Amino acid sequence: MATILVTGASRGIGLELACQYAEAGDAVIATCRDTDTAKALIHLSESYENVEVQTLDVVDPLSILSLASMLSKRGDKLDALYSNAGIAVAEKVGEWSADSFSATLETNVVGPAMIMQAFIKVMAPGGKIINVSSRMGSFDFDINLGGELSSYAASKSALNMVVRQVAPSLRDRGVIALAVSPGWVKTDMGGHEATLTPEESVRTMIETVAKLTLEDAGSFIEYTGEEIPW
Repeated sequence: MATILVTGASRGIGLELACQYAEAGDAVIATCRDTDTAKALIHLSESYENVEVQTLDVVDPLSILSLASMLSKRGDKLDALYSNAGIAVAEKVGEWSADSFSATLETNVVGPAMIMQAFIKVMAPGGKIINVSSRMGSFDFDINLGGELSSYAASKSALNMVVRQVAPSLRDRGVIALAVSPGWVKTDMGGHEATLTPEESVRTMIETVAKLTLEDAGSFIEYTGEEIPW
């Protein structure tokens, strides 16, 4: 039985990750910012004894350190950590606000960076830190340029660079860190016109993650395993 931690697990891709790993019999630590409003996640934990819900605010360094410390004291070792929590603020160029731009970078870049740093001590040998990115973070992606998700695209590019920077040192410690695009998924963020259901994206992503080796550390891939240009 593997131990899996998922951030941003109250809905969408994060919730589906928790569901599929729970159904497979793995120990799931599902985190979200506000457990009082995470009704679907709480229901999942009530349905599966192998699901544990913990509070984690990825923009609060003390929250990150507190959870990592608790897991360390318990002796937990994570086989996979899905750094999935993120936001997307729709603002066209010319309508940007410093507050929303900063909030996007803090949630999508600084949070995952602090999580990788704090949770390295509770990763199992061969453990995998999967940073959920996006094809929009690729400089090769030329769709919707100048659109409403400029800050989101910029944040995912920055996240990818953080992964490239940290991956070698984590690999030396036996941990695989990489960036994965889940595809265009029908979630609150992806919208109803997206081409994938959360079930489809997550099922394939889990299969891809299971095959990862230390040679994949620092890579940027699609949920199918296809390499994405930086």
